[in-house]
Amino acid sequence: MEELAEEKHEYCDGRIHAMAGARDEHELVAGNFFAELLRGVRGSGCRAYKSDMKVRATAAFRDKVFFYYPDVFVACGPVEARTAYRDDPKLIVEVLSEDWKKDLAEKLTIYRNIPALEEYVVADPAAEAPEVFIYRRADGWEPPEVVTGMSAEFTLRSVGLTLKVADLFAV
Repeated sequence: MEELAEEKHEYCDGRIHAMAGARDEHELVAGNFFAELLRGVRGSGCRAYKSDMKVRATAAFRDKVFFYYPDVFVACGPVEARTAYRDDPKLIVEVLSEDWKKDLAEKLTIYRNIPALEEYVVADPAAEAPEVFIYRRADGWEPPEVVTGMSAEFTLRSVGLTLKVADLFAV
């Protein structure tokens, strides 16, 4: 159904939710993350995807299935022909939107059940100073590393890439 639909939907354990459009600041940050990750993983055997590719996740409790469109993600496994989703992301980036609780609570809970996932990054473009929260499997998913301010930088261990906040949040 999704491949023929005119709008995107997320699937959450039997419920289908239409996705709303994004604001300019959201698209700016998501696009900058995608550009940096695309350049950073080129030649590594990994691929960077933007919000048009789905991620499938299965919740550990009661085998519930979820399909989300992350803003950006990186996957490194083999690609099956004609696939419409990946279930092996190594890194997922979400830019906070109006429904920030979904990114910080629901998606973190679901995504951390993906065996291949090493890092989950949440970027907040609406904060007084830009903020990036990095949740890592190696750290038990809590507490996140919090990066604040345009002059800051951080390393995404999953892909071995150091990024500058100014490159992600600036026009």
